[in-house]
Amino acid sequence: MMSVSPIVQATLQAVVINAGSNVLAQGIKAYRADIPFEFDLQALIQFTACAIITTPLNYVWQTNLEASFPGTSSKPEPTHNEKPDTTKPEKFEKPSRSTLNVGNTITKVVIDQTIGGTWNTVLFLFTMGLLRGQHYGDVLGQIREEFWPIMSAGFKLWPFVSILNFTVVPVEQRLLVGSLFGVVWAVYLSLMSG
Repeated sequence: MMSVSPIVQATLQAVVINAGSNVLAQGIKAYRADIPFEFDLQALIQFTACAIITTPLNYVWQTNLEASFPGTSSKPEPTHNEKPDTTKPEKFEKPSRSTLNVGNTITKVVIDQTIGGTWNTVLFLFTMGLLRGQHYGDVLGQIREEFWPIMSAGFKLWPFVSILNFTVVPVEQRLLVGSLFGVVWAVYLSLMSG
């Protein structure tokens, strides 16, 4: 069986989760408006296409962020030899243990929430605007109008997700965790927008 590259696997997971969150958001909107649920295939296709476009970029972002600021440092474990052989040079490998690099973790959270949050918000609004067939000028106007409300709402959820991701989640699973919290985010945005 052929193995799937991590970036493709992350993209497929994001597509499935984004599609599910879009359907859930559609249902919540219908419920809140007290109208019968009508499935919007076009919105589903747009959110799915957005995930296909943005997830590989986010994967590269997360990978490079981890490579630039490793979240763990390896420290050799102390060894306890009962009878060291002093006639031979030491050729044994000392096992190591990983410890959280707090400075790098704080740096990653700050960079992810400022630079990453900014470009992710702009990329999402830009991509969705184009997928909806809006003219370039209208897309830019929508970015200007919706950027700060989305960023300020995002600060209520995404710093927690970043801390969780950068302290306990392996780098290859971070987009999956982000996508799962994205379901909560989609529901939150749909409830906020009425």
